Amino acid sequence: MNKTKEDVKKEKQKKQEIIETPWTISMRRLRRNKLAMVGLIFLVAMLLFCVVGPLFSPYNDVTMVDMIHTKEAPSLSHWLGTDINGRDILTRLMLGGRISLLIGIVTTALEIFVGTFLGCIAGYYGGIVDSIMMRIVDIFLSIPAMPVLIMISAIFSDRRVDTSVRIYYLMLILASIGWAYTCRFFRGQVLTIREMDYMTATESMGLHDMRKIFKHIIPNVFPLIIVMATLSIGDTILTESAMSYLGVGVLPPYASWGNMVEEGSNMIDFTFHPWMWMPAGFCILSTVLCINLFGDGLRDALDPRMTTK
Repeated sequence: MNKTKEDVKKEKQKKQEIIETPWTISMRRLRRNKLAMVGLIFLVAMLLFCVVGPLFSPYNDVTMVDMIHTKEAPSLSHWLGTDINGRDILTRLMLGGRISLLIGIVTTALEIFVGTFLGCIAGYYGGIVDSIMMRIVDIFLSIPAMPVLIMISAIFSDRRVDTSVRIYYLMLILASIGWAYTCRFFRGQVLTIREMDYMTATESMGLHDMRKIFKHIIPNVFPLIIVMATLSIGDTILTESAMSYLGVGVLPPYASWGNMVEEGSNMIDFTFHPWMWMPAGFCILSTVLCINLFGDGLRDALDPRMTTK
C-alpha cells in the first residue's frame, strides 16, 4: 500500500520526537525566542568588539597623555572623540569592555562554583551542617556590600596596591560577597531533589556521598546554574561600574566602562562633552539589558514545565 505525503510527514515527526533530547528541545525553544536571540547576537558582537577591536586600532598606547588633543569632538581621526587626557575614547571603550566583561565573567564563575558546591552540601546533608552553613550565609547576606567594598578599596589605596593587581583582588572580593545568595538558592533546589525516587535508589546502591552530589544532584540543577550565571554577569558588571564610577574600582590609567562614565560627573563635561561618557553608558545599558534578555530566554527554554511546540 502506497504511503501518502501526510503519512511520510507524520513518520518523520515521530522519528524526530524519538531522537530529540531535552537539550535539543530546549535549544529549539531558545531559537524561537526572538528577544533572547537578539540578546545573544548583540553579546557575541560586543565580545568581538572588545576582544578583537583593539587589534585594529592605531591608538595602542591609551595610557599616553596627549594634552594637545584633549576633549576633541568626534572626527575622522577619533570616531568617538578624545577624553580629558587626549586619549582615543573608542579604543578605551574597547579595552574598558575587556576589563568589565572579564570581571563580570570571572567573578560570576567563582560565585557559581563556590555557591553551588556549598549549597549542594548544605541541602544534601541537612541537620547541623545545613544549620551552620545557613547561618554563615545569613552573615554574608547581611553585610552592606558597597560600604565594605569602598573600605577595602581605601585600604588598597593606602597600601599602594598596583592597579593591575587590584583588578584581580576586585574579582575575588566581589565573588566572596556574592556567593551567599547562590548558595541559598541551590540549597533550596537540593532539598527538593533529595526527596526524589532516584535519590532513594542511590541510597540503596550504596554510592559515596560525593558521587551522589556530582553525578546525580548537580547535573539536575545544571540548567539553573547556567541561567543564574547568565543573569549574575549583568549584576556584576553593574556593581563594578558603580564602584569604578565612585573611584574605588578599576583605576586609571586602566579603563573600564564605569570610570569612563565617571568623566561626565561634573556639569560642564556632562553638558558640553557628552561623547566622553555617553558611549560607555550605552555599552553598560545595552550589555546588561541583552544579558538579561538572553538569561530570561534561557530560563524559559530550560524550564521542564514549558510545553514543546
